[in-house]
Amino acid sequence: MAGLKYRLISAGSVLLALPIALVLSPVLFVVAIISDLVSGLLRFPTVRLVFFGFIYLAHQWQALLAGLGLWLFGGFGRNLDLAKHREFQSWWIGSLLDWAGKTINLELDLSDLDELPDGDLILMSRHASLVDAGLPIHLVVGQNSRPVHYVLKREMQWDAAICLFGHRLNNHFVDRGGNTEAELTVMRQMADESSQDAALVIFPEGTYATPASRAKVVASLERKGLIEDAERARSLQHLLPPMPGGVLTLLDAKPNAHIVILGHVGLESAARLSGLRKVLPLTQPVKMKWWVIRREDIPTEREEIVTWLNAQWADLDQWIVEHSATDNLTSS
Repeated sequence: MAGLKYRLISAGSVLLALPIALVLSPVLFVVAIISDLVSGLLRFPTVRLVFFGFIYLAHQWQALLAGLGLWLFGGFGRNLDLAKHREFQSWWIGSLLDWAGKTINLELDLSDLDELPDGDLILMSRHASLVDAGLPIHLVVGQNSRPVHYVLKREMQWDAAICLFGHRLNNHFVDRGGNTEAELTVMRQMADESSQDAALVIFPEGTYATPASRAKVVASLERKGLIEDAERARSLQHLLPPMPGGVLTLLDAKPNAHIVILGHVGLESAARLSGLRKVLPLTQPVKMKWWVIRREDIPTEREEIVTWLNAQWADLDQWIVEHSATDNLTSS
């Protein structure tokens, strides 16, 4: 029922937002131009963001229409053609990235992405903005023609396209304020029902890593008396410490799955529109890299896995430090 509520509200909002925005477009663009001129931003980042906002809303309409068509003509319930859903989802993300390239000069540097191994994968990604939520679809489905299943925070259902296709394609939207054991049980079920040779995508940080969220996590750990964990969190310059519960559940559900850790540099300030406005258009590609770790190289005991995960996240943080000198979207 909760998923249905999100779908109805998000779809209704999108259906109303696009025509209203089109009617108001002359005013919106004039205000954006004046704002950029007054701020001395002569590369017009606000105008670019407004234009991309229209592109985004148009893509939301496309997703809703495609979802309706796939439901009407592709079978009902469990008979839905999931391959066609994945194909559209991959196209949808790719098209948004193409338009982002045309409007804000977004370019992905994929030169450090090695070939993925066969078999099940657990992909653990850095989480810096809404943009990186779509990257595994682009990289795994679009570039490697393999399915993905996501563990996402519940709030992502406010995006109409993510909500519609996310539920149909066996993703799990986590209620971070809900019953932890119940959430992990559903996550385990998602893994058990995942497609063959799929990548199970999880963002171990749980939310965007910003200076404010890092300070909040450190303060929370200190209040709980977890001094060693707080020091470990404080030592991370760009990341939040990984939460192991979801990772442990997926590892237990997929005992033969290899691990892929996805890092990127260049999307930090996209967590907030105010930060994004300061750096547009982008001048450097978004640097991306993933590390493939064979399952036989991963510890088997729970405590050892947690220690291993913290070490991997520290290494990822160091890689970000080393490559952030040319970052387009520096953390602020």
